[in-house]
Amino acid sequence: MKHIFLLFSTAGIIASCNNSTTIKSAEAAKNTDVLQQNLLGKVQRIEQSTFTVDSTGKSKQDSLVSIMDFDEKGYQPAYSTKDLSGKMHAEQTFKHDDKGTFLEMVSKKDGKPDSRLVTEIDKDGKYMGGKRFDSSGKQDGYYTDLMTNEYGAVYAGKFHKMNGDVFSSWNSSFKGPLYIGGSSSDSMGKVSYIDSVKLDEKGNPVEDVLTTKRTADAKTEKTSFKYDAFDEQGNWTQRTSYNEKGKATKIEKRTITYYQK
Repeated sequence: MKHIFLLFSTAGIIASCNNSTTIKSAEAAKNTDVLQQNLLGKVQRIEQSTFTVDSTGKSKQDSLVSIMDFDEKGYQPAYSTKDLSGKMHAEQTFKHDDKGTFLEMVSKKDGKPDSRLVTEIDKDGKYMGGKRFDSSGKQDGYYTDLMTNEYGAVYAGKFHKMNGDVFSSWNSSFKGPLYIGGSSSDSMGKVSYIDSVKLDEKGNPVEDVLTTKRTADAKTEKTSFKYDAFDEQGNWTQRTSYNEKGKATKIEKRTITYYQK
């Protein structure tokens, strides 16, 4: 569920508009990716590195670095990952119409086609459904019952196999454009996961409780986040994740570049 949800609208958080560098509504529409990802200022690119922390407290950088690009309107045309030598691993490109509505996603791995998602839009610009295609270009599923809030976030829908059977469905909750939780059900209608997110006064997530029920036994994981550093625009540049025992498990570092005024 989360995969398709993030394709239609990145589950992000909008910050309180108390910073002079915030993109104002006159400059950016409600459905921009920078707002849904809680980004202040005219962000051009984010490079994010992740460091896994072991039981002794030592950290080691993960093998991939993620890159998010944004256009000057605040929409995200591309996402990619590269290894530490700079070699590209995976690429996703996104197309939007002139109102910012998401139209298509094309995914590649190691330079080869991986998947493609195309949305279907009605005359009012609302999502009616979508089609998913595999690496060979053959359609392998489709989406129906898509529900969108005023910020362009697809908060509910169903994914079908080509024979019409429902493979999964999801329903998410938002506070404005802010993602605060959701759930997903499998083909039998049984809940497969439940997610709940708490935000701080700036709109940053400070706690995430995720329960998965893919087997007979449910598993619940609670993660808390501490923000260690921010840049001059007010965007976080380092945060640490902690498990329910209070042990650090992950450190994320971001390098953010901005469009020049």
